Amino acid sequence: MQKTITIAAALFIGAGLANAQTIILDDFDANPNDDAGGPRQANFGVINNEFGLTNSFLLDTGIMINGDVGAILFSSDVGVTQVAQINWDNNDAGLNLDTTALGIVGFELDFVGVDQEFSFSFEAETFGGGSATIDFVVGAGDSTVAWTLGDLDIGAGFDATDVDGLTLVFNISPETEALDFALTEFRAQIPTPGSLALLGAGGLLAVRRRR
Repeated sequence: MQKTITIAAALFIGAGLANAQTIILDDFDANPNDDAGGPRQANFGVINNEFGLTNSFLLDTGIMINGDVGAILFSSDVGVTQVAQINWDNNDAGLNLDTTALGIVGFELDFVGVDQEFSFSFEAETFGGGSATIDFVVGAGDSTVAWTLGDLDIGAGFDATDVDGLTLVFNISPETEALDFALTEFRAQIPTPGSLALLGAGGLLAVRRRR
């Protein structure tokens, strides 16, 4: 399933998200992550580097972008094509996240300074089971990308009451050359205050309301 996010849009996919509260899963202002998503793992791979120029996929915990401290910076010079991934799974121990009990209805990502259209994917995984996925096309500019659990393509064995891993993969096929953007925040959408129960969820760290 693929969604298209337009330039400078704050697109909420699905009913009721406009009224949802959010909690920060990763604000990219600390290493290791001190938000509710727990420790992150980030890596990248170069598909092509025609002119031998530079590329990077870096965490900058001190950078200030639009009043928000911290960001993941994806940078590729001319002739460079790279893909990158961020994973949250409590260092392979599993998040043990019960999205149903916690009232999580969706997720959000804030992109800044996207210089050209590119694709990315989101996956929620149950260890030993299946996964739930969705692909997006993000347009140039600044945008908030949002999706509901109902938008996901759910595979056999996936258990929404036992989500062990969350993964974002950037610049998936067809890959874009010389792509640059900043990712400033990853959030979960929760429609009720009662979801502060995240504080007690196995494998998760402290919850902070969005600033």
